[in-house]
Amino acid sequence: MASFVFIYSDLSNELVEVIGMDLGLEKELFSELLLTDVWLVSLGGLFVMACVWLYTGSAFITVMSSCAICFSLGLAYFVYTLVFEFTFFPYMNLLAVVVIIGIGADDVFLFLKIWQCVLAERFSKSSTLNTQSTLPTPLEHNEHTETLENLMALTMRHAAASMFVTSVTTAGAFYASYSSSITAIKCFGIFAGTVVVTNYLLMITWLPASVSIMERLFASRMSCQQHLAQKLINACKKSINRFCELFEERITHCIINYAFLWLILFAILGAASAIIVFWYPGLQLPEKQYFQLFVSHHPFEVYTKLRHQFWFEKPMKEYEKYNNMSMRFVWGVEAVDDGDYTNPSSYGNLHYDNNFNISSEASQIWLRNFCQNMRQQPFHQATFSFLLSNCFIENFIRFMGRRCIDDMDTTRTDLTPCCDAQFPFEPHIFELCLPQCISNLFETRFYRPGKAGPKFAAAPNHLEQYLESNSSNEILSLETTSAQLIVKALVIEFDSNVSHSAVYTNTKLFYESVESWFQQQLSTAPMELRGGWFISNLDFFNVQDSLSNDTIVAIALAMAASLVVLLCFTLNFLISIYAVITVSLTIFNTVAVLILLGWKLNVLESIAVSTAIGLAVDFSLHYGIHYRLAPSKERVAATEFVLSRIIGPTVMAAATTAFAGGIMMASNILPYIQIGIFLVVVMVTSWLYATFFLMSLLKVAGPQYGFMQLGWPKWRKRRTTKANKFYERSKPSQIIASEQLLTPTSSAIVEMANSETHELESLNSSSQIKTISGTESGHTLPALPVDFEHSFQTVH
Repeated sequence: MASFVFIYSDLSNELVEVIGMDLGLEKELFSELLLTDVWLVSLGGLFVMACVWLYTGSAFITVMSSCAICFSLGLAYFVYTLVFEFTFFPYMNLLAVVVIIGIGADDVFLFLKIWQCVLAERFSKSSTLNTQSTLPTPLEHNEHTETLENLMALTMRHAAASMFVTSVTTAGAFYASYSSSITAIKCFGIFAGTVVVTNYLLMITWLPASVSIMERLFASRMSCQQHLAQKLINACKKSINRFCELFEERITHCIINYAFLWLILFAILGAASAIIVFWYPGLQLPEKQYFQLFVSHHPFEVYTKLRHQFWFEKPMKEYEKYNNMSMRFVWGVEAVDDGDYTNPSSYGNLHYDNNFNISSEASQIWLRNFCQNMRQQPFHQATFSFLLSNCFIENFIRFMGRRCIDDMDTTRTDLTPCCDAQFPFEPHIFELCLPQCISNLFETRFYRPGKAGPKFAAAPNHLEQYLESNSSNEILSLETTSAQLIVKALVIEFDSNVSHSAVYTNTKLFYESVESWFQQQLSTAPMELRGGWFISNLDFFNVQDSLSNDTIVAIALAMAASLVVLLCFTLNFLISIYAVITVSLTIFNTVAVLILLGWKLNVLESIAVSTAIGLAVDFSLHYGIHYRLAPSKERVAATEFVLSRIIGPTVMAAATTAFAGGIMMASNILPYIQIGIFLVVVMVTSWLYATFFLMSLLKVAGPQYGFMQLGWPKWRKRRTTKANKFYERSKPSQIIASEQLLTPTSSAIVEMANSETHELESLNSSSQIKTISGTESGHTLPALPVDFEHSFQTVH
């Protein structure tokens, strides 16, 4: 097997080239490649961590972030298997690994960005000399000083809030997939949502602790002369920061000055994408009953496409033309599935219909009429076989019309009462003679035991003689029937004139036609036969139907959860609605691109759509939340504030995740390739829409001065006097620091802060808010309130 993996692409010589083959090893080869290509996922993870290292300039933080992401996967698997007790772990759950790498990196970028802003503000000389400082000051006998704990608390107030909302909405989008009827999608939704939750818990505990340890551990090792490696790292980071600053300025300039252009452009793209998704060509369902596992040029896939051209494959193809859809009508067993929906091997228990009884005269007459009406339906296929058990009642009537003593029988056996009887038969005679009729069918060479016919069980007083007629070919003799058998279930089967089809509309028309007619028949049936149900070869149709319906339900639940969570946190209707509109357009554009690439809504594609919801909401929520927490109530200033803080982390998160997805496109199996394509498309689309469409929308029509702003109850504003003193302002000369925080990371930030004015703007102050014209409005603020929701607002 291993040798074939590496040499299949070179199966040619000067004269002959093997382009396709069928060795019956598709599943085995797929399982092996599924494990061998994991190195691509690892390579993408290494690239993401390298970007984290370049962005943070700290190898320690990078290693700790990697550990946090790995631990989140381990904790999620622990919860998945031991807490939720899931036994089935589909290979599609591996998609969660790639997703959590991107989400974890996004959280790291966001947390470190806010941490850098806090440090840059607190240790900037220019901020203390030119602006009114926001540092805590010794108001009473120098008791209150700037500590590492206070700095971390301020950082957590910003970062934890944003990470909480994005994690809740992303996890909610994944958990919404549990509503699907497909087991693989259920399991993926639970596992991916759990990974997001465990990642959030580690990012608000493990990551802040790691940053604190780095500050304390490396502070004592600081020296006036830095090592050459540290100087190179700081120089590299400074260059990156300069580039990011220039990039942020360009993006901010484009959005502030050309907001209407971006709105019109992305709105047109969203409308066109909606047309592609809902009208033409539309999100089509799969028409192949098998899942493509390898790339299109793989020999196994090439042979599948050329199969119909070989003569030795034609007999099977011709046979399939006459292999029509069967129609089975079941009584006696309730259509209840109490098995574990998350385990494909769990089939549940058998539940009998206690009202079922076919021995009554009314039931006998109705069953005969049912068979006669079936043969008159347009979907019925006439059969000319002998002694079939598809409609046993007709054979039983002929059986009961025989003579009691046959002249040709040398034994002169008296068959009374199972002879010369008039239909309908008395219930006790029916129950006694029916097993004998089925026994005679077994003795003929025309009868092939199958799923149709009455299913017997021993009477309660003869359990030791129980007979499984469904799986046994043993002949029922007259001696066997002496132990009274009762009919526990009944299956009547007919052939239809509808051929097997993988086209969803054709199978749906057949199913709805038969089901509608059968329900009409049941309405006239006696009470003991009204519990019947119809089934056919509808496995693939059920998958198609579940994909088409459950995907829409999952999208609706995810969008509703996103709206509720964002509304509860921002308490602003406009911001919440704008963010949901942006996420909707992002999903439309993502799905439209995938449709144009030839994707059809299969199991993996349905998981990709659910994942798109989870990933698309992150960037929009980051922008929306920070717009709500902006220090200015004026929309233009708030837009500039958000762009200066969030563009950097979102660009890094989108670029790293997209590049990791691009690496996976080098795989030999189709699922990994599709995952890679999907990550590239969703990252690019979601970042563009969140940055250009949502921020342009907020710049043009964003809420300002408390418009449509709700509020929490008054008890949320109650704080202790000691807590209030932490945010009180005083003169710059009173600022002191009780802890040395100038680590290799923070010292680089201080150097950067001294040269970058945009980093000096306080996260809690609006003393300097640049307007469109570039002027500054200096409004001196009174003491900052501790109330988290109002600590970013100016006083007018």
